[in-house]
Amino acid sequence: MIYSKAIYALAALMMVNGAVAGARPDADQAQNVDHDLTGYWRQADGNIFHFTQDGTSLTSRYRTKSQNNDENDIDFTATIHGNLIYGAHRGPFPRAMQEKCALQIWVGMGLTLSDDGLELRGFRGDRIVDPRTCSVTDSAPVAVVYTRVADSDLLR
Repeated sequence: MIYSKAIYALAALMMVNGAVAGARPDADQAQNVDHDLTGYWRQADGNIFHFTQDGTSLTSRYRTKSQNNDENDIDFTATIHGNLIYGAHRGPFPRAMQEKCALQIWVGMGLTLSDDGLELRGFRGDRIVDPRTCSVTDSAPVAVVYTRVADSDLLR
């Protein structure tokens, strides 16, 4: 089929847009959110992210610039359902690959909020992207843990 690549690209675009679009706040569900997750969160590798919650929508952004991202770039966008968070995580790919293979760098993710509201633990998908062709090979999911950081801890 001569149009197969176009069909695959369109399907991937719909999946990514669906995951991101699904993260938008829903007025009916906003009342079911028990925790405000807005604030700073740290991963085990020391990276710090700023979470912004709007109803059931949660967006994580990088706090500082690194080799693979600029400050304030999106880490993930997700939807909150009780203590479950699921959405789309942007893979840690170099900036040039992000621009060339934009659709292929997003993977599914799911997190569970601890009872005390101080830890998010779960997984994100992982994939290998060929930088020449943007073709994708999925690999095993990666464990992810975010721990809430007090603003005063950021000054240290």
